[in-house]
Amino acid sequence: MSDTHAHPPNGRSEGGSPDKTTIHVPPLTAPHPLLRSLPPLTHLPADLLDLLNQTYFLHLLVNDPSKVLPPGKSLLSVLSQPNIQQRRDDEPPTLHDKVEEMVHKAFWDEALGALSSREPSTQLPRLKLLLNDLHTTLQPLFPAEHPILTVLSAPLAPTSSPLHTARNYCCEILVALHERCAPARDAYIDGLSASLTDPPTEPLDLAKIVVETIRSILKLAETMKDDLSQFVLGTMGEAQLAAAVADQAQTQERALVLDLWKQSVIREDIAAWLADLSPPYTPIVAAPPRKWVLRLVQALGAMDPVACPLPTKPLSSENGLPPPAPNTLPPPFFFSTPELLYIQNFLQAIIIAAELRTLIPASVSPPDDFMYRIWTLLSVSVNEEDPEQDTRLVNLADELIRASSLTDVEATKQLRAAVVRTVRPSDAVFVLLQRRLLSALAERLARPPPPINRNNTPAEMRTGRRERPYNVTGEPWSRTEVLEVKGFGDPVLTDAIQEVLEKLQVAVLWVGSIWADLFEPNVG
Repeated sequence: MSDTHAHPPNGRSEGGSPDKTTIHVPPLTAPHPLLRSLPPLTHLPADLLDLLNQTYFLHLLVNDPSKVLPPGKSLLSVLSQPNIQQRRDDEPPTLHDKVEEMVHKAFWDEALGALSSREPSTQLPRLKLLLNDLHTTLQPLFPAEHPILTVLSAPLAPTSSPLHTARNYCCEILVALHERCAPARDAYIDGLSASLTDPPTEPLDLAKIVVETIRSILKLAETMKDDLSQFVLGTMGEAQLAAAVADQAQTQERALVLDLWKQSVIREDIAAWLADLSPPYTPIVAAPPRKWVLRLVQALGAMDPVACPLPTKPLSSENGLPPPAPNTLPPPFFFSTPELLYIQNFLQAIIIAAELRTLIPASVSPPDDFMYRIWTLLSVSVNEEDPEQDTRLVNLADELIRASSLTDVEATKQLRAAVVRTVRPSDAVFVLLQRRLLSALAERLARPPPPINRNNTPAEMRTGRRERPYNVTGEPWSRTEVLEVKGFGDPVLTDAIQEVLEKLQVAVLWVGSIWADLFEPNVG
């Protein structure tokens, strides 16, 4: 059994000053992808596991938000946590509670009486007062320019049906709240929305639904304020919040890695790792601070999976340390290793797909969907934890036989053998295509990154000396120029190369934004 020799970070940045903004993230975000390379029976302290969870959650929120951000939910929603009810349901109400309930009942009874009137001149003034209450209550939950706040603060347009206008307001408010609430509040909001989908025709019944919905929205807004780990977050726009999340993710990731490995060890690991740069990457022109990008592409081209295990030490002298992983990345890549492993497998799938295309005779025109079907099979295997290799090869061979229109038994047997041979990394065609693809990727990635667009970044967010590379959606600043590689001209492969290039750019930008100083040559 082994144990980490690290202690938890102290919550301060490298310069020793405490973080100005702390974003609390939901608990129990499993860091399992980070721990795959640990030796069996490794024991990690609970506080370290919690820190890994939090830091990896922030890392994913910036670099791959689809893994932690539910569809249709805003960034704020995952940074909110349901507040625990402070008073038990079976606890008797206090005198203050009873008086407050009586006052509230009188208020809402009066509102119902006004809105159920058949005279718009009576309904509209009361409705405007309720909308003003909604505007005041919802202000802390939305940025100042949000359309909901604009609508609620605007004068009411003349209408012959104020109740239907109020119903429409409620529907729009609920949609906006659904985007920003904690997932635990979704069912409650869905229930309120459902009550508005088929409104009654009787004015009194419709007025009851509108009044009850407005009352529920006001209560929900107060609950959502309690849910927010920091009250100020609710007033931020998505871009501002993304900048704050990225800033904390960078700070926390660097602090934790420095606590686990120590800066002197990291420098030594980086220097030894860079010294292993070899052809065909050594001739590629790159500024010295960008040489690490070439070395990263070289690592992604190795047949051994990339790894960055936590530093461990044996609990007893009888247990020695396990041998180091053959394709170990330096500590700055620790939190990016899971996505880099995915990219490594993705690249191999692209190369295999291009190889299989060469097995179709030049005289045969395969079906239009041939490469799409091949790529679908390969991409599915990339996403699987334990793909069934034999089944995949059989399916790939079936697709080639179908595309080649083979009927001869011997020819079919030879083609199946060629498929098995082709997917081996030692195959000459595989080696050639891999060299072309990875060299092209390395040349593109070695270019200096474009300047950061700060137009949408508030000045008060620009703290620290490290740059913020992009917003939380994980999108680069602009659409990447198409990369054309000989042997990968099929549109399906071109699209796949474009996808993996953008994933690599995101990873490179992120690591560089945090660790550029340690990748500088001849420092210290």
